[in-house]
Amino acid sequence: MIESNPTVSVIIPTYNRAGLVGRAIKSALNQTFENLEIIVVDDASIDNTIEVVKGFNDHRIKYIKHENTCGGSAARNTGIRVAQGDFVALLDDDDEWSPEKVEKQIRKFIISSPKIGLVYCGYQYVYQGKVMSDVIPEVRGESYNESLKRCFVGGPTPLVRRVCFNSSGYFDESLPSCQDWDMWIRIAKYYEFEF
Repeated sequence: MIESNPTVSVIIPTYNRAGLVGRAIKSALNQTFENLEIIVVDDASIDNTIEVVKGFNDHRIKYIKHENTCGGSAARNTGIRVAQGDFVALLDDDDEWSPEKVEKQIRKFIISSPKIGLVYCGYQYVYQGKVMSDVIPEVRGESYNESLKRCFVGGPTPLVRRVCFNSSGYFDESLPSCQDWDMWIRIAKYYEFEF
């Protein structure tokens, strides 16, 4: 059962991307679903990231800075550990969301089985202002076997029940790549997926 107005914790890891992170934050603030906390985890940037984040002056934004660079997985884990929301959304600093993304995902959770732990969506891959491809979701329900074959959940798209991390654990900070794929496989062991 989902309460009528759950809180979503948006985790934005960043490192030396002051020129990009503002766009990601703005796309989170512009969501039609407004019950958000936005946790920007700065992985020891040496540029003016802090000034960009503080420039928004919005009470929903929390800024955390690592003393040393630990990597994207560690930054995501820091955000998840301090998250207060019922759901966790992951947004990389070089990505942005359409305004209704979170609202549509929350609506899907409300009408779905409690077995659903993750709702993802399609996305567009944009390079230098040009749409290079559209990715359309197709896998739903019990997704473990399909998760082993390929990573079908796009990095900036999932909305995850926070309780999923109790079963699956946190992002594996020892992996040099594919940390998100590893996480979706582990969540799929315990929960079903929807889009």
